[in-house]
Amino acid sequence: MTTAGDIYREIDRIAPFSLAQDWDNSGFLCGDREAPVRRVMAALDATMDVVREAAQKDCQMILTHHPVIFHPLRSVTPQEVAYHAVRAGIAIVCAHTNLDAAYGGVNEVLARRLALTGLEPLEEFGREEYDQIAVFVPEEAAPAVAEAMARAGAGAIGNYRRCSFMAAGQGAFEPLEGAHPAIGRQGCLEQVREIRLEMVAPAALRGQVLAAMRAAHPYEEPAFSVTANLGAGRPLAIGRVGAPAHPYEPEELALFVKEALSCPAVRYADGGCTIRRIAVCGGAGGSMIRKALQKGAQALVTGDVKHDQFITARQLGLTLIDAGHFDTENIVIPLLEQTVKAAFPEVEIVPCQSGGNTARTV
Repeated sequence: MTTAGDIYREIDRIAPFSLAQDWDNSGFLCGDREAPVRRVMAALDATMDVVREAAQKDCQMILTHHPVIFHPLRSVTPQEVAYHAVRAGIAIVCAHTNLDAAYGGVNEVLARRLALTGLEPLEEFGREEYDQIAVFVPEEAAPAVAEAMARAGAGAIGNYRRCSFMAAGQGAFEPLEGAHPAIGRQGCLEQVREIRLEMVAPAALRGQVLAAMRAAHPYEEPAFSVTANLGAGRPLAIGRVGAPAHPYEPEELALFVKEALSCPAVRYADGGCTIRRIAVCGGAGGSMIRKALQKGAQALVTGDVKHDQFITARQLGLTLIDAGHFDTENIVIPLLEQTVKAAFPEVEIVPCQSGGNTARTV
């Protein structure tokens, strides 16, 4: 049986909620973590229409990008979306700025949709925290323990996975009264050929990696240590910068963005130069103009651009393209659906029909 908490933990694995900005309210925002989930719906926003549709289609969970509760609620009445979600028994998990910052998240999906390569961070705000986990395990059980830890998120380094180091040695222990050893007898010193297995893991996944290690380990009391690994981990950043498939002129890029994102319209300021490097920031990224220039970009693709930001961009020689908040972020919804389907094949993903862009163009 898959629970709402299981799905929350899987989202936390691909986009750790610890990455969320201080002002944000990402996380498990409605419902019961222990409730079973058979059907899930994903949408950019948990609007009243989305919650009604999910209830009608017998969904037990909604995944969104934008938080269903952003400002503190002074009351919970029928005017609040959360009220209807709780009454319908629907859990809501919202992955907002953590999904913006995550590798493979909003900004990387946006960059790849625009065919950008050689991606780099746009604005860094820290670095991933990583653990170095060392565990001593009988030689014959080491591959199984390593595999269990890898499935829980350990051993991923850049474009490599299931990375580990194993060194053989001699382990010794004496089981005391009350112990139930897998090897040896109470009161007798036992010596066993063991492997020191080491793997790196994001600190945010420490609990689930250690739980997986304990479950796969044959010993009643595994011996292990966890230390900070300052050499692992990538920069944490909002936005990405990369190279397009070929140089663009400003209007040509604006038309390409409109087509690539299926936007009804785009607005843009012409920076007056050929574009060979592009910055992207899903949602509202007009404040990133100078960061984009510092990263050598000639264009910034984002949404919710203000009038004065268009003026500033043109004065500084940066092509600024406003493709809309919805269209620069809604492209991540298939990622949430695919993540759940891959981890929980028994859970049905129900397409959302009412979660479209509420803004209209005429």
